[in-house]
Amino acid sequence: MSQTNNMRPYNEGSCDAILDTAKTVHAEESERFNQCENKTNIGLAFTGVILGAYITYLGAYKPPLKDASYLTYTLVFKASILVLLTVAIIYFLKSIKKGEYEQIDLNNIIDLNFARDNATKVKLEIAATYNQVIVNNRDKLDAKLRYYDTGLKFVTWGFLLFVIHFLLEEIIKYAK
Repeated sequence: MSQTNNMRPYNEGSCDAILDTAKTVHAEESERFNQCENKTNIGLAFTGVILGAYITYLGAYKPPLKDASYLTYTLVFKASILVLLTVAIIYFLKSIKKGEYEQIDLNNIIDLNFARDNATKVKLEIAATYNQVIVNNRDKLDAKLRYYDTGLKFVTWGFLLFVIHFLLEEIIKYAK
């Protein structure tokens, strides 16, 4: 946006508003990125605890029946739960590894020639830099959230199957 293309001079108040809005949106996006990281870390820790508890449960498990159909049913449940929890961990790790938040490139801003420009033009250029960072990080954030949501679905299903399987095992144990 050049002042020569538009004959009216830049309004400093408008430029201040644009810069302030760009800063605010950038700060909000950066915070969303951090919140996604925090949620993913909590989800990963929770899944690890569930997986640890399930492995402990498996280590102490003694089948109450030696029937082939019972052993098949219990093996399918156990394998399914392990697979679901493991896949959830993989998706949480993918979410974490998806990338770091790209910061503002100060090389575009800290420049002696840039410092000699009109203040209103400088504010617009800085606002454009903030906007570029927001746009560059949006895809990373969306991918992180997709991986997190998928991991959450897998851990939810794994946990539900764990609870159902545990209840069924207790019923079978007391029914025999």
